[in-house]
Amino acid sequence: MIDVDLSMVNWARAQFALTAMYHWLFVPLTLGLSFLCAFFESIYVRTGDKEWRAITKFWMTLFGINFAIGVATGIILEFEFGTNWSNYSWIVGDIFGAPLAIEGIFAFFLEATFFAVMFFGWNRVSKRFHLFSTWMVAVGSNLSAVWILVANGWMQNPVGMVFNPETARFEMNNFFEVVFNPVAVTKFVHASSSGFLMASLFVLTISSWFLIKGRHVQMAKKSIVVASVFGLLSSSYVAFTGDESAYEVAQKQPMKLAAIEGLYKGETKAGIVAAGILNPSKKPGDDQDPFLLKIEIPYLLSLLANRSIDSFVPGIDDLVYGNETHDIESISSKINRGKTALRVVYPFTGG
Repeated sequence: MIDVDLSMVNWARAQFALTAMYHWLFVPLTLGLSFLCAFFESIYVRTGDKEWRAITKFWMTLFGINFAIGVATGIILEFEFGTNWSNYSWIVGDIFGAPLAIEGIFAFFLEATFFAVMFFGWNRVSKRFHLFSTWMVAVGSNLSAVWILVANGWMQNPVGMVFNPETARFEMNNFFEVVFNPVAVTKFVHASSSGFLMASLFVLTISSWFLIKGRHVQMAKKSIVVASVFGLLSSSYVAFTGDESAYEVAQKQPMKLAAIEGLYKGETKAGIVAAGILNPSKKPGDDQDPFLLKIEIPYLLSLLANRSIDSFVPGIDDLVYGNETHDIESISSKINRGKTALRVVYPFTGG
């Protein structure tokens, strides 16, 4: 019998989470900041005003710093898939590895190639080619996000694949089903629009600080105008894509939604908790209240989850122990069905 130190799982999770936290802070910022740099430079090329060139170079420097940290943490994350989660990578590598490979070969190569021109080609290439390079970095950065979130979306909602019992691995059988996975699509549009909003707030914050200090006033004012328009458009888009993303979570991962909302017993016409203090002693199956204090908006969770205020939203207890009224199978029943399937495929296991 193999002796497994389960504490190492927590260490692996902690290391991966720490890296992902830093990666997620800097990458969304670069998604939006790359487009803002492209907007600033487009105004410079159109007007010929050298102040816009100075504005572009200033924000481009901050973009470069964040871009470097994002790349460094991203490379570490990809290595951690092979070190911390090597069995997972082996089992699903045929599917999970494909979008990551496409991201590296196409999207990252695109942005990395033009990144050099964008930073070091100011006096070496024409204005228009330099502007084209800046736009290619912006497009390439967001294309990278597409493929990364395709991989992430597949983890949330595995589609376009079959299980090969002979190799005990999952194999892709429909590439386009993986790419156009609705979870991946909603994750990308929400993550990218959130990045646009984050970058706008980043520019607004720094520019406001310059105004308060009375430094680089014209640069700050012009930056605020562009970032405000971009941020305003992004904010409305974030709300729409966030709703779509939450809807997909409710449809594909009801346990995740129940955990996010602290919903233990499923409800019809369920309300959403806008703010609350969780009960730390609450356990699945007991009769304790999940919240010590909460502010709830009636009907909104049912509307968000199923587009109907009269719909039923399953809770953690329903998904763990089952709910015959709403045709929800218990975990123990699913495990038994899995064991039966395992005995059929591998009769020699005896289990």
